[in-house]
Amino acid sequence: MKQIVCAELILYAVFIGFIMIDDPAMVVGYIVFVAALLMVLKKKFQKKLETFSHEFMNHIGFAGIVSLILALTMPFVVQGDPYWLQVFDFALINAMMALGLNFMTGRAGLLCLGYAAFEAIGAYSVGILCLKAGMSFWLAFLVGGILAGVFGLLLGIPALRVRGNYLALVTIAFGLVIEEILLNWESVTGGTNGLIDIPSPTILGYDFGTPLDLGFASMSYQGNFYYLALVVLAVSVVVIYKLSNSFFGLILTAMREDELAARCYGINITKYKLYAFSIGAIFGGFAGAIYAGMINFIAPQNFSYGLSIFVISMIILGGLDSIPGAVAGAVFLTVFPEKFRAFADYRVMFYGVVIVFCLLFMRQGILPYTRRIFNHKKAQPSEEISPLTIPVSMVHDNDLNTR
Repeated sequence: MKQIVCAELILYAVFIGFIMIDDPAMVVGYIVFVAALLMVLKKKFQKKLETFSHEFMNHIGFAGIVSLILALTMPFVVQGDPYWLQVFDFALINAMMALGLNFMTGRAGLLCLGYAAFEAIGAYSVGILCLKAGMSFWLAFLVGGILAGVFGLLLGIPALRVRGNYLALVTIAFGLVIEEILLNWESVTGGTNGLIDIPSPTILGYDFGTPLDLGFASMSYQGNFYYLALVVLAVSVVVIYKLSNSFFGLILTAMREDELAARCYGINITKYKLYAFSIGAIFGGFAGAIYAGMINFIAPQNFSYGLSIFVISMIILGGLDSIPGAVAGAVFLTVFPEKFRAFADYRVMFYGVVIVFCLLFMRQGILPYTRRIFNHKKAQPSEEISPLTIPVSMVHDNDLNTR
């Protein structure tokens, strides 16, 4: 465990060093130096790195707690700078979206290129319910996530009839349909003008739109949303981890690897595909709800097709079906471009380059997914399962796909 703490502290220091450098030329030099150093370490200590990787996965809960503690200190490291707090807020919100899409695409193998629509549903649910129905933010927050899940279920119904490239086209069409609805349903969504003055969340009389004063330190209102987003992200990570490492997650993995074989095992593919679409969409809805409460303004252009490509880039860079990878990819692709604001017009091209580079040279991402392996040593003799045995007893009767 000491190695895990040391490794995370080193990565934390590297990240802080990146944040503190302002000159773009020095930033490039810093990145090149760190990348070269990592390549050298990987070549010289490959076996030790593999051992550390196994130790990290065996103590993933402890590693997550250490990461959470370090994340709690980030606003103090940047001394409450509103600009960087806002960037970190966006990074955490994007990480929630990356987790949802990673569950849908990485775990279940359902390619979705219209994921921004789910964030739009969550954001507009909060905006419409708070402004026009007088609902509290927290209730609207829950409704936004649930509505996104319902729309994910509705998307899954036509998507069941297609797969591969055709599934991607269906999800793109879904995203475009949602965007057109937001643009043209002006009486409800505000059209191109969007929704303005969305109220910030309040809890026990405390308004998240006011500066955060901790007594020993104070920071702008972005600090409130940083900790709110961090708590929601931490809960999301735990939920996704539990789902992914349950029998339900194992079914989704089997479905992703070989749908026909999974069907032969008696798995109801239709039902589990709908579950995957719905659950993955919920996290996008929650991300959109927090976004609306923080920005207090939303418009259709905030949830364009480019945002969907942005989220896809995160999970490809981090590693498909990797929970730490999804979070790391979201943080990197949100924070890194901020050092090159002069080239903001080329962001989409940069994301495309990242996707192509990863697909060609780093297909498993920066934090690859570790496959689940059944441990015969930990199992009781009566519980051991032969590799050739189909665990039919673990499949419920109503999951059987009868024809």
